[in-house]
Amino acid sequence: MRVNKYLAQTLNISRRKADEFVKSGRVKVNGETLKNFVDISESDVLEVDGKTVVLNKQDKLYFAFYKPPFVISSTKDEEGRKTVCDFFDTINQKLICVGRLDYLSEGLLIITNDGEFANILMHPKFKVRKAYLVKTKEPLHAEKLRKMSKGVMLEDGFFKPLTIKKTANPNWVIIAIDSGRNRILRRFLKAFDVGIERLKRIAIGDIELGDLKAGQYRELSFNEINSIKRQVLGAKR
Repeated sequence: MRVNKYLAQTLNISRRKADEFVKSGRVKVNGETLKNFVDISESDVLEVDGKTVVLNKQDKLYFAFYKPPFVISSTKDEEGRKTVCDFFDTINQKLICVGRLDYLSEGLLIITNDGEFANILMHPKFKVRKAYLVKTKEPLHAEKLRKMSKGVMLEDGFFKPLTIKKTANPNWVIIAIDSGRNRILRRFLKAFDVGIERLKRIAIGDIELGDLKAGQYRELSFNEINSIKRQVLGAKR
């Protein structure tokens, strides 16, 4: 880890303040005063103003969770309704619910205590792809699907899905989007007078809901976590 990042986390200060500590000669690594920014490891001894500082490590948690319908995508609800965090009551850490789904919708959410990772998933500039399985009240025929694939102007601007794919069942379609606008998929379908019986998110980036059942969760794999980070690095270039 870069020494200024380590200092910022350990002392709960800004990265700029940590930079100043290094530049002013207040920081030593293994007894030697730093003259520039270096990477440090857990085996190094870091001192600031002669006092040893140790990073208060907190294990990072990453879960894929199947939110059932009629559950709030939040840590608490003033109306006393069941929330996502009620399913994680054995974990004594502050968790962040990533990729909110409305009260009626179901499917994949990412639950984590890693704020930086949560921001990657939530920030609109990174345009992380999300896929939904939608059951409509009536079959969507080819002509309507063609019109929908071209997009529509909504009250908060134009919206166009990445893809709309038919399934073997004429009442089910898979829609992929990269927008995080509020209730965007429901508003999009309403604009085409499409009634919804069921809306389930099945993927966020390369992370898939898989065979999870409603209310179940699993830990994300190393590859799943890194796939999101790689996508963001590509978006920054």
